[in-house]
Amino acid sequence: MKKLLFALPFLFLFGYDFAQENMPLIQVEGTSELSIMPDEALMFINLSEKALKVSDATNALNKKTKSIEDALKKTRVSGYTFTVDNYFVNVNRVYSNNSSKDSGYVAAQTIKVRVKIAEQNLVKITEALHQTTDMTYTVQFQVSDVLRKSSASKLLELAIADATSKAEVIAKALGLSKLQVHNVTYTSGNNNYMPVMRNAKAMMAMDSSESYQEPTFSLEEQKLNDRVMVSFSFSK
Repeated sequence: MKKLLFALPFLFLFGYDFAQENMPLIQVEGTSELSIMPDEALMFINLSEKALKVSDATNALNKKTKSIEDALKKTRVSGYTFTVDNYFVNVNRVYSNNSSKDSGYVAAQTIKVRVKIAEQNLVKITEALHQTTDMTYTVQFQVSDVLRKSSASKLLELAIADATSKAEVIAKALGLSKLQVHNVTYTSGNNNYMPVMRNAKAMMAMDSSESYQEPTFSLEEQKLNDRVMVSFSFSK
């Protein structure tokens, strides 16, 4: 008797699983799409200095970096970040006629400036860079982490709403009623936010007599997509 009672829960569980597997369902895929504009710019400024001594090369490089940092502070643009990485000092090896000759040292590093995209902010910063020292830089327009998360939530909401709408159309056409969500499968959320690069020419500190045109920036929208599978149970 005890053995029979012990087996009954398993029979009930098996029967429940069997019923679930054979339950009539409407399975639909919900999709969504958003157009989103980048909301921040990341500037990569490349600096280098050559000298016969390591100390002279590094000191000159540090002065360049300090001059750029001071120039950006004078713009009074708020909310930007200024970081330095990829610092290195190498022997300045010159190759000529299938031979090489060491000629002092070269010190180099990359400055990264991250700023929220506002047309006037970018203009002020690029103007400050143009008037500071010789350099090359690139500007990368991208989506901030905050905007990514809010966009991901909105995309998923739209995908779920699309799945629900499709299921309701199917149910109405087939004369079905009492739709209820049975299962949701979500494996997406893998949008690749491809940054848009803008290369700048090598810029030299400008003389006041030179003509200058204010820089312009053209941002491109990014298309983001998402999808979700939803199963609905129904009554006939």
